[in-house]
Amino acid sequence: MIENIDRRVPATLLTGALGSGKTTLLNRILKEQHGLKIGVIVNEFGELSIDHHLVMNTDEEVVELSNGCVCCSVRDDLLWAVTRMLLRPEKIDYLVVETTGLADPRPVAQTFLHEDLYDHVRLDSIITVVDAANFHENLLHSSTTLDQILAGDLILLNKIDLVEEKMRKEILEELEDINPAARVLESVSGEVDLRLLLDIDLHQNKIAAEPSADAPKGDFVSFDQLTASHLEREEISSISFAAEHPFDYEKLSEFLESLPRNIFRGKGILWIDSYEEQLIFHLVGDRSTATLGEPWGEKMRQSMLVLIGKGLDREALLAELDRCLDKGPRG
Repeated sequence: MIENIDRRVPATLLTGALGSGKTTLLNRILKEQHGLKIGVIVNEFGELSIDHHLVMNTDEEVVELSNGCVCCSVRDDLLWAVTRMLLRPEKIDYLVVETTGLADPRPVAQTFLHEDLYDHVRLDSIITVVDAANFHENLLHSSTTLDQILAGDLILLNKIDLVEEKMRKEILEELEDINPAARVLESVSGEVDLRLLLDIDLHQNKIAAEPSADAPKGDFVSFDQLTASHLEREEISSISFAAEHPFDYEKLSEFLESLPRNIFRGKGILWIDSYEEQLIFHLVGDRSTATLGEPWGEKMRQSMLVLIGKGLDREALLAELDRCLDKGPRG
């Protein structure tokens, strides 16, 4: 008896709340010696494109979708991006799609029903990365966090080193209550055996329906009407700041230390006066980190910073950031 082998390109959909560790996990996948040629699609929320700069230097193909929340507005772009991957002269073996932390992954997953993709790509699994240190805060910030957990075929409870054992067990019990069908793994900084993540054929919503040319549009109209307004309904917005002057380190530090509590995510690549390296900034909840990145070298020096939160005073925050710049003459 000849076994039917599915030769379609497997795809993993990475989802999870803002700052949960999706990009860290993606970098972990890319640096592993697995011999796979991986195509990567990154979607981010905000006017500035930062996330793709935070993906490690790689020979893999990276396509960026920066139109905002992928569940709301860019599924046509996603269809185009996947098709572009498939048409590359050097064929890919695997596809990873990282959504913004504000996206419900379910309509994104349904994009793979489109007739142009169905015969070529299969959704292997939806992996939901959960931030143990900010688990309850993320559930409060956005109802989408719950949707992401519900959609996960595999849930990766990340940052378990930042919580007490009692809390870790409580979160595991809550995850079991929310999505009892999901497989759950635990990790620190996304460190997990990739054999447990890739090509596991775990997607619980096995495609039974026939593929449809209208899948990215007609099949989701009612769901779009719900998802397209969820950011406005929850008062979630982003502030993007770009500058071609360096930051004064002391002024910037004072600003970051006094950020209002309604800002729950920040990320940036910053030019700091007298620093020859990029400063990589991350803010997740009340925890922030700033680490030295690559030397600027011959690259154009500039700062890009995105802050995400609820009920943000855009003009006041932009004015404060502008006051942190060193606009003196450059020697």
